[in-house]
Amino acid sequence: MSARKMGASPWAVLAVAVLLGGCAVDPRVRAKSLEDENRKLTREVQAADQAVQASAAYLAEMQAPAKAGGAFSLYFTPETLDRMAAQTVPYRMSGREFNSKLKGEIIVERVTDFQFLSRNRLRCKAHLRGEKIKYTGSVPSFARGQVKEFEQAVTKGAIADLEVRLELDGPHVVARARATDIRLKAKRDSSAESRLQDEMNKKALRLPLVFDMTIQGHGAVPRRLMVTGNHVVVTYAP
Repeated sequence: MSARKMGASPWAVLAVAVLLGGCAVDPRVRAKSLEDENRKLTREVQAADQAVQASAAYLAEMQAPAKAGGAFSLYFTPETLDRMAAQTVPYRMSGREFNSKLKGEIIVERVTDFQFLSRNRLRCKAHLRGEKIKYTGSVPSFARGQVKEFEQAVTKGAIADLEVRLELDGPHVVARARATDIRLKAKRDSSAESRLQDEMNKKALRLPLVFDMTIQGHGAVPRRLMVTGNHVVVTYAP
């Protein structure tokens, strides 16, 4: 009998470990995770349906403007969003909005590089830096140097890639952002970057941003939002 047949392969051992790990997960945690995933998928399907309906209505109005019934649209280009974002920064957040044991502030200095995606989404970059950052949790002596390097790296700055889904809720545009990647500027550390991204999604980006799209002194109200390849289009009706 060959040695290959006598011993378990490394892949087999890994497979057993994964299966045992999966069996050890609390069923309640697994059920909660599945519920969250189901809600996320449901929102994505609804957003896709709304995007298709908005596209059809927008195309019909473009082909027959007279049928628009007094409706009109505002168009926002990437350059327009760059200028609007420049008016809202710097934006300061408590370090505890990222981690309960992170002292100091995270400052969003710039939001740039807007790109439009399908299903009413866009992509952009948030340029961040820390101020007076300090981790206040208990740290073993052998890890204190790594924590210090992390504090210094966050202070020197990071770039977060964000994917933002836009939804129209009455007169408001609701922007739900998610960090898809974070890169530290001073010293790349995949573990620290992954942790920072995870904490950002769980806490700092947990609540959406809400923008009032009311036009002062005008009776028209927003009735449709759509992201095309070149614009964010908000359509108003009398």
